Amino acid sequence: MLRYQASLPSLPVPSLSSTLSKYIETVQPLLTPAELEHTKTIAKEFLSSPIAATLQKRLEQRAERVGDNWLSDWWNDVAYMGYRDPVVVFVSYFYVHVQDRMRTTGSSRAAALIKAMLPFRHLVERYASSS
Repeated sequence: MLRYQASLPSLPVPSLSSTLSKYIETVQPLLTPAELEHTKTIAKEFLSSPIAATLQKRLEQRAERVGDNWLSDWWNDVAYMGYRDPVVVFVSYFYVHVQDRMRTTGSSRAAALIKAMLPFRHLVERYASSS
């Protein structure tokens, strides 16, 4: 599955202004208008602060030191390995279990999910052993 990994470009460190812009966009639906304005003010102050510049420089140095993906270790440790809640439900938001009227017990639903996943597992194992 990672056959072309080496040919992919390195993950860039986004600019701080881009990160803060995306942050504001993300929190906007969760905040009142007053809270949003306060958050924008704080973000703007942070953007021009010396600590922001220092932290951004550290990320860029990490990217140079680590190489192809400066975020992967943190992502794996924080989002998956260190996360104590069910990962599929709370981290992989795209994964949704639709109500199944034919399989109403946990064991029958689990069996159906496993049965559906086995062909994919077979493809992964077959591909991995042929590489």
